[in-house]
Amino acid sequence: MIFDQLFNSRSEPLENPKVSLSAENALDEIFGSSGATTQVTAETSMKLAAVYSCVYVLSSSIAQLPLHVLRRKGKDVEAARDHPLFYLLHDEPNQWQTSYKMREYNQSAVLLNGNAYLNIKRKSNGEITEIETLEADSVQLLKNNNRYFYAYYGENARAIPPEDIIHIKSLGPSIKTGKSVIQQHAETIGLGIDSKAFASSFFGSNARPSGIVSMKTALNSNAWDRFKEMWKKASLDLQGKENKTILLPAELDYKALTVSPVDTELLSMMKLNRSEIAGIFNVPAHMINDLERATFSNISEQTIQFIRYSLMPWIVNWEQEINRKVFTKAERKAGYYVKFNLGGIMRGTAKERAEFYHYAITDGWMSRNEVRAFEDLNPVDGLDSFLVSVNAAQPVPDSKEIEEEKDNG
Repeated sequence: MIFDQLFNSRSEPLENPKVSLSAENALDEIFGSSGATTQVTAETSMKLAAVYSCVYVLSSSIAQLPLHVLRRKGKDVEAARDHPLFYLLHDEPNQWQTSYKMREYNQSAVLLNGNAYLNIKRKSNGEITEIETLEADSVQLLKNNNRYFYAYYGENARAIPPEDIIHIKSLGPSIKTGKSVIQQHAETIGLGIDSKAFASSFFGSNARPSGIVSMKTALNSNAWDRFKEMWKKASLDLQGKENKTILLPAELDYKALTVSPVDTELLSMMKLNRSEIAGIFNVPAHMINDLERATFSNISEQTIQFIRYSLMPWIVNWEQEINRKVFTKAERKAGYYVKFNLGGIMRGTAKERAEFYHYAITDGWMSRNEVRAFEDLNPVDGLDSFLVSVNAAQPVPDSKEIEEEKDNG
């Protein structure tokens, strides 16, 4: 029965003693890794600074882009503000989230869990009234009588047909569901978690001494105990904080220990792991505050590269999935579609925008009021006309034409 499949336990394969815990299904279930001692899950991965930074950069970048419902009429394109979906996608899709928070959460869900699910709720006449976000770990794709459906195990558990689910998938071996980056690279991320835990325990518990005190004369056990107590008191000030300077008697000699090769190797390994994680998420290292090799001489080009190769694959993923699920055939035929507005994030510096607008106006393909609209300025009467420079309006004669004019003259 369909409800038997809906409410069955998803951990049943692992509870079966005939199933080996080293099998692939166990690895996928717990996101485990043979190379890391820490269990790698979405929650533990987010405690690693590099993973959190990559997820935040991609999720916040997708969320901050305006999402508009547009309508194409012949050669013209206009914002379809009268369509009910415009408010839902642009402002408030459901009672718990704004449009920003909806996209931020679901983009992070795709990165951490491999899938994001949004339930489309409709009236009896087909009009969409709400787009509800479903917790990614509470949804499972099931099949019953040759028909697929999404089983939701959260509050108000229910079976949802595929046409009522906006399903954003990450890259994976299956065409029906995605596989998270955390699962596919559990060993690399687990290594980063273990390195962080080791460094924290090693340096935080003062396992590595900062220096060595040597004595010129031998001490008996009682004198040695009194010396240790004296050193402990001398190392702390009245507030219990560590003193930076300690005066030593002539019989004592202190030698500070420099960073050992093992410590240096640990730091290098942590930097390398951070760079690898940035590459896994396809995020430039400088955008997660890894500024060791960063240069800001070409910041505009770096931004364009980030948009083109990091954001655009996700933007196209979102646009195509939303367009095929929220509009009817009649609406698509009427020219309705959804599109992210990249204008704000690609504005560039003030100097670059001024040069761009100058050429656009003088070449005659952009009016001055259109420029003012891009800069969030009100239109001004008389600036709707297109200007064309004299050189652009009158083509310059070539050398052959000049010679012919001389001969005729």
